[in-house]
Amino acid sequence: MNQVVNFDDGFYRLKNGQSFTTWESRHMRQPKPRNVWWLLFGISGISALGWFIHTFPPASTLVFIGFFAITAAASYFSALFILNSVRRAGLVSIGVITILFLRYIQLRQVHYIILLLAVLISLELMLQKR
Repeated sequence: MNQVVNFDDGFYRLKNGQSFTTWESRHMRQPKPRNVWWLLFGISGISALGWFIHTFPPASTLVFIGFFAITAAASYFSALFILNSVRRAGLVSIGVITILFLRYIQLRQVHYIILLLAVLISLELMLQKR
């Protein structure tokens, strides 16, 4: 395996003499492997959500809390498998739950969704590693 050596001129060189820049070294990372359990939990959560909606009428607060909890878990694990990032999956799950809650309290105008997207994008930019 090639060993990487850093030089002061901003270039990295392999032991065999090939050189590449700092930008290239940051973007040569191997992606993390996806966990199949996340996909299994996401599909199971979507299935449980369908069963929950079909079985329980929206009559009490406990049913609404269960609905939002199952939806949050299903969207989190599905987004975690698709995006392969815990931070982004959490933001997607928060966005899904917030949109559903806004629809529940009859706030269905487009500008609420635009504001929510702006908040989630700004959170993503604030929380990303530099």
